[in-house]
Formats: sequence, structure tokens, C-alpha cells
Amino acid sequence: MRSRMLRREGIQLFRRRAARRQIIHEFNRSLILISDPEALQASIATRIRELFGPDIIIIFQLDRERGVFSPTYSVGIERSALADVRFHQRGRLARWLLVNESCLVIERARQVYEFLSSPERDWLGRLNTSVCVPLISLNRLTGIILLGSRGGHWEVTDGDLELLELLAHQAGLAFENAALYQQQRDRLRRLHRAERLAAAGQLAAGVAHEIRNPLTAIRSTIQYILHRFPREDPNRELVIELLGEVDRIDRTVNGLLSLTRSRRFEPVETDVIGVIEQSLLLVEAQARRQAVTIDRHYERDHLVVMGDAHQLKQVFLNLMLNALQAMPDGGRLTISVSTRHPEYPLRGDRWTKIEIADTGPGIPPENLDRIFDPFFTTKRDGTGLGLSICHSIVHQHEGEIEVRSQPGQGTTAVVRLPLV
Repeated sequence: MRSRMLRREGIQLFRRRAARRQIIHEFNRSLILISDPEALQASIATRIRELFGPDIIIIFQLDRERGVFSPTYSVGIERSALADVRFHQRGRLARWLLVNESCLVIERARQVYEFLSSPERDWLGRLNTSVCVPLISLNRLTGIILLGSRGGHWEVTDGDLELLELLAHQAGLAFENAALYQQQRDRLRRLHRAERLAAAGQLAAGVAHEIRNPLTAIRSTIQYILHRFPREDPNRELVIELLGEVDRIDRTVNGLLSLTRSRRFEPVETDVIGVIEQSLLLVEAQARRQAVTIDRHYERDHLVVMGDAHQLKQVFLNLMLNALQAMPDGGRLTISVSTRHPEYPLRGDRWTKIEIADTGPGIPPENLDRIFDPFFTTKRDGTGLGLSICHSIVHQHEGEIEVRSQPGQGTTAVVRLPLV
């Protein structure tokens, strides 16, 4: 009887080990094949739950611009409970995980737990955390995984802990690869966008002369005919409207030419906060009419860039007007200005970031990649050149511009400019 029980237990142990090996194999396979960050997080959380059985899994990723670890994926806990949870990159928890490169098991390391800051202890306790797992890549802490259970009874064995640290190391490398892939994809998208704008500019330069010559003749003829109609003649309004349409064509040609036309660019030290305030002054009346509240969040009172104040005002004014047009029935326009020290700088090591956010309906994903294309517009009376011109101006300032949006969650335009 005893031999049968031992045999049955041996078979069950063999099956558990075989199942675990299969899960680990699938875990490693997913790390290799998945490049989308959200899908990668979901796969890692699923495998950790299958292997170790925690009820709560929360993945924090490093926001390099703000220097904090923010929650990006969670299982077993409401997202509302994570609204204010942030671990600072230079905080005590992050420093301990980076220096030790090992998991922090709270019940086994009470002294370390007491060493943490009061907010960190409060967050870990509120989230029923039992283990803090570091995600390390190239000697950098790129993420943190919190594991726990709602009942507080879940724990890991020494064997599980060793395996968990091994998998966490692999996951850290996978997240780093996914981030690099995302960066490369963004660079290619920006390059493709610049090529499209260059092609549109070349086309405009080739046909503008051919368009403008007959357009000038048409306008002169319409003006000549206009004088033949007395003011009370109803046909006079039709001719005036026709003249307006000719002017609109002329403005469109001018706008398209401005994408590649060599502007007189003599950059000087310019206070970007002052330029933003001047732009806001021009839209405040329209914002009041639409019941739109304007919020300002400036990291500093003055931020100096090398630029052309007139051109930068054109960019900010265009973005603010776009935001107001997305909120005809009221909302909130938020202007945020901050500095950042990017880990992988494109030019220089200090940038300012200007965010112009609205609470409008957002932009559908199929339109988001096309918004900088010349003539692409969803507005009834738009020319589709505003954002293309903004892109050209920001590029001339050696900066970057992008638009982030999700349907139903508003839109944020981001402009980055190198600081003096």
C-alpha cells in the first residue's frame, strides 16, 4: 500500500514538474516572440500566476521623463486602487532592488521593510504585497513587479524564489527589447512622415507656378465682372463668394509651399513660457465662449530655447485652436511645461516638453498616423495643412512633435524643444 502511495506521489510530482517545464518553455517563447509591451506584460503576468499562484500581480514600468515607476498592468486589483501609487526612481525601494538585484520578501526582511519610506510602506501594505520583484536590464532597474494575495496568505518557497528571480531577469531583458523596438518603430514612423512631407513639398513647388498663373487671371476677371453688378443685384453675392473661393485656393497653395519653403530662420534666446502665454491670450475669449477651462502647469517660470518666437507662437496657437475645436460644448484645456533629461537623448541632454491636452472625443487609431499628412483633415472647412506646417516648424527648431490620443479619452499634442 505504501509503495503504491509513493508511486502515485512520484507520478504527480513528475506531472507537476512537466507542467512547470511547459509553462517555463511558453514563458521563454513569449519573451522572444512578443514585442508589443502590453501583450508582453499580459503574458508575463499569466505565466507568473500559473507558476507561483499569487492573486495580485502589478507591473510597474519606469517613466524616464518623470523618473518614477508607474503601474502599467495589473491582475486581481482595481485600477482605481493604483491611481496615486508611484515609486520614485531614486526612492528607497528602487535603490534597494537595484543594489541587491534580488526579490524583496517582506516577511523575511522586516528590517528592509522598515527602512522604506512611509509612503512606500503604505502602498505595499494597501496592495497586500508579499514580494517585490526587480526587473533589471544592463544594470538598470527598468521595472518592478509586486506579488501578493487578497487574503495575505500567499508566500514563496526558496526554490520558487530562485526561479522567480531568473524569470524576472529574462523579463527585464524582454521589456528592454520591446522598448527598443518601440523606439525604432517611432523613428521609422517619423522618417516616413518627413519623407511624405518632403514629397508633398516637391510636388507643390512643381505645380504652384502652373496653378498661380491661371489663378491670377481668374481672380482679375472676377474682380472686373464684379463691378458690372450693382449692389442690389443678387448675382453680386455669387460673384463675391466665387472670389472668396479663389482666395481660398491661393491660401492652400501658400500653405503647401510653406512646408518646404526656406523660411528666414534666425533663432534667438526665446522664453517658451512667454510665447505660450501670448498664444493663450489669443484663445482665452474663444475658450470662455465655449465654457472651456484652461489649466496651466509650468515646472518653471521661464524656460529658454533657441528659436523664432513668431513661428513657435504659430505652432502653439494652431494646437490650442485644434484642442478648442474638439470641445465645442465645454471641457478642459491643460497646458503643461516641464523639462526632462532623456536617457537616450537625440540631440543634447536637456529638453523642454510642452503638452497641450484636451478632453474632447479623441482621434480614432486609423487617423492618428495620418494627422501630419498634407491635406488630411476631418474638419468640414479644414485644409489639412495646419499640423503639417507645425511639424515643419518644430523640425526646423531641431525638435519633435507628436500627438497621443484614444477615442473617448481626449487628445494630447506634445512638442519637445532643446533648451539653451
